[in-house]
Amino acid sequence: MKVGVQFYSFIPLIKEGKFDEALSLASRCGVDGVELFSYYDIPAIKYRKAFNDAGIVCYGSHNHLSPLLNDLDHVMEYNYIVGNPTIICHYLMEDERGDLDKYLYAAESFNKIASVLKTNGFNFVYHNHDFEFRDVFDGKYALDVILENTDPNLVGMELHIGQLPVFNIDILEYMKRIGRRIKMLHVHCADRDGQPFDSGPAIAYGRELNVEWAVLEDVYPADAEPERVKKDINSIRLMALGN
Repeated sequence: MKVGVQFYSFIPLIKEGKFDEALSLASRCGVDGVELFSYYDIPAIKYRKAFNDAGIVCYGSHNHLSPLLNDLDHVMEYNYIVGNPTIICHYLMEDERGDLDKYLYAAESFNKIASVLKTNGFNFVYHNHDFEFRDVFDGKYALDVILENTDPNLVGMELHIGQLPVFNIDILEYMKRIGRRIKMLHVHCADRDGQPFDSGPAIAYGRELNVEWAVLEDVYPADAEPERVKKDINSIRLMALGN
């Protein structure tokens, strides 16, 4: 299992305009790759050069549903230049969710989007937040509705495990329900309150499922010491290796 970092982890640094420093920090801390978010305001070739210079890859990019529906050619062109193979829908806006019909429409859209992406050599996965567990229909989480109404051969899952304990959902039990549709795991070393978060069991089961990426998502302050980030990456690395 490879170890990546969601670039949002360095959002305080990025907001200061220190994009290159954030990418350099990720590289120096030993990640195999970086997952992008809200990236289209930066030219794709700049990202590609920065990744090449840092000696790491882009393995995924977070996208809202709208550009995937309305500007998919541009999304594919941009990510092709960056060198990213996996397109991730990471969020449904408020007007795109909330009732069953909207989630069914999202699922139908994912199937269509994923089919086009697959034809053009890209993978497609969905990334959850909290609302997919807050919205329940006839005893089913909204995430279950999405997964049950999408083609498992087209639509994979990037499971954000940190959201599950908030709803008293057992992480491993839910992972077993999804099984090999899980292609990536978003993991943590600390929870939203800054307390230690044990991602070990989820990563261990992820190895059994042949999950390709363990993705660290902990937001670090702009003045975070590199050693702190490196320690967290090394911790996730050991779990990913089964140590």
